[in-house]
Amino acid sequence: PTNFLITHIIQPYLVHKVENWREWAYTDGSCHVQNGKQVIGAGVYHPASDNTNHVQPNGAGITHTITRAELAAIAAAILLGYRYRNDVTSLLIAFASEQIRKQILYPELHHQHVQGHILELIIQLIRNSPTPIHFFKVKSHAGI
Repeated sequence: PTNFLITHIIQPYLVHKVENWREWAYTDGSCHVQNGKQVIGAGVYHPASDNTNHVQPNGAGITHTITRAELAAIAAAILLGYRYRNDVTSLLIAFASEQIRKQILYPELHHQHVQGHILELIIQLIRNSPTPIHFFKVKSHAGI
């Protein structure tokens, strides 16, 4: 009952800033220590289709980072190409990392980056896409 009460009190104050938010593919990467080892993972969620995909970033050594996980999720979202309706003419991808935004926006500045090969894959996927791809930087850890 407490959760019900909180949801109903907060609900009227939550306003969607984007009308078509369900059409976006939301990506995220994670990194944590488990049994003394760093573990990374990533995922893609598409609300319109209620489809969740877990992504294995496959990093090793210095490439075993949260950045690789974030980039792997974006690459997966492009490859999955979420378009759940025929009238959606572009791919809409949301992510929370400002660092990733800069890497995608200015790939020429990151060609020697340790994750350069996965960034180059993303750039090739964008160039070869039959439809426009739009990236959106969203708030992270908003507490909701």
